[in-house]
Amino acid sequence: MQNGIPLSEEDRIPWLETLRDALGESLVNRRSVIVGCSALQKRYREILRCADPNYEPASYVSVVKFVLLDAEADVLAARLEKRAAEGKHFMPSSLLRSQLELLRIDDSEEILKVDATLSPQVIVETIQALIIKTESPSDLKQ
Repeated sequence: MQNGIPLSEEDRIPWLETLRDALGESLVNRRSVIVGCSALQKRYREILRCADPNYEPASYVSVVKFVLLDAEADVLAARLEKRAAEGKHFMPSSLLRSQLELLRIDDSEEILKVDATLSPQVIVETIQALIIKTESPSDLKQ
């Protein structure tokens, strides 16, 4: 991606499986963890949900939760360009369009959406409130 070439499935799947394994280890050891990644499609999120030892594929009922930091493409492009100019982001803004075209959100997955234009503190507080609200009693026993 740093060279302006989108990841292929051959690149992406092993990376997601590595994240899944690390996430699964944390869950087995009853440690909370936050993973930041662009799991743009349902099948990618399914790989990560499988870190939950109690997850039944395609049920979308999992202790693994997903949050979409939602913003318009022009906002994302401006942020990418600024970060790239500061040497703080690996992906050139030229790849943003292809990434947004890959993004697929299915309402059945109950992905939590948060306005990415809010302040970082408000984003964190909103995510915390949403996670607490969506936890089921079985999640709390984990």
